[in-house]
Amino acid sequence: MPFNVDEKQQAIRDRVREFAQKEIVPVFMELDRKKEEFPREYYKKLADAGLVGFAMPKEYGGEGHDNLEYATLVEELCYWDAPTGLLAAVPELATYPIYAFGTEEQKKKYVPKCASGEMIPAFVLTERNAGSDAANQQTTAIIDDDHFVINGEKIFIMHGDAADLAVLFCRIGEGEGRPKVSAILVETDTPGWQGFTLQHKMGMRAATTGRIELKNVRVPVSQQLGETGKGFKYAMNTLDGARIGVAAQGVGMAQRALDESIKYSKKRQAFGAPIAKLQAIQWMIAEMSTQLEAARLMTYKAAQMQDRGERFSLEAAQAKMFATEVARFCVDRAMQIHGGYGYIGEFSIIEKLYRDQRVTEIYEGTNEVQRLVVAGNLLR
Repeated sequence: MPFNVDEKQQAIRDRVREFAQKEIVPVFMELDRKKEEFPREYYKKLADAGLVGFAMPKEYGGEGHDNLEYATLVEELCYWDAPTGLLAAVPELATYPIYAFGTEEQKKKYVPKCASGEMIPAFVLTERNAGSDAANQQTTAIIDDDHFVINGEKIFIMHGDAADLAVLFCRIGEGEGRPKVSAILVETDTPGWQGFTLQHKMGMRAATTGRIELKNVRVPVSQQLGETGKGFKYAMNTLDGARIGVAAQGVGMAQRALDESIKYSKKRQAFGAPIAKLQAIQWMIAEMSTQLEAARLMTYKAAQMQDRGERFSLEAAQAKMFATEVARFCVDRAMQIHGGYGYIGEFSIIEKLYRDQRVTEIYEGTNEVQRLVVAGNLLR
């Protein structure tokens, strides 16, 4: 049983397990292997169960759970199926800037619809040359009377192909040098917006990723989110919290890899006995378990610091970096323990875990960026 630092966590684990047995287990492999398209009906089931608006404020239609509870939710969902956990996490990422920095009118207009699943939101930041260098935005919004006219391209946007609402980061106006980034709320049925599903993704296939083209998209200036030039600050603030969620994804996947390895090693026979009797297997499982517990506690620490209102950028970066690399280690060791039965997806979940895990070291800031954040916090 995973360790809890708060008694509320177990109720969340039980809630997710019940949902998983009914809704996730019967379909998750099918969702992984079908043509890549956003699973709208499945997403609505998540929303109806309260798993999409889990951490959104109660006054705007969410369940209002704290960050430790939310990390536990993501951990448990990713134990059962990582893309399902991502389907629940992306709307939290995308909606946070609205209720953290938006006007009361913007909050009331959009957050309840995102919490209920009526609207699918997307956090639209990354460009071809603005990934780790997120401040290097080339998408522009030019003011024309009382409207912005937006032009540019975005890529690697989670749910960007299916989104109804975008928290779009761009530069307002034109100028030399590195622009000051701003944020604008864009409803994606606005003329000139076009989203495409990126195909042949290695993993996380049920939670689709998109490319977006913006050609003369006209949006009222009242749709600006917060202050001009503060968009980069808003984005980094949002990503600090999201990194705890990615750490939780890693913890969930690592736990599944460990559990599957323990179960398999007890039943797999070699040399007249279960392979669990072999020291090589025992050492792998011991190392997996130990690293997993460290990752889990780092993740919970960062979430608790966020809940207390303390500065947590360092701890979030450490947790994201460490937990996702622990997940890679555990999934890799699980593959080695399972051998051919892990490599062939017909026989076990390990092949899918191997593919799903890899992106956690890339999105919400690559682990190389996390190392820079950690060092920057310690050396300033």
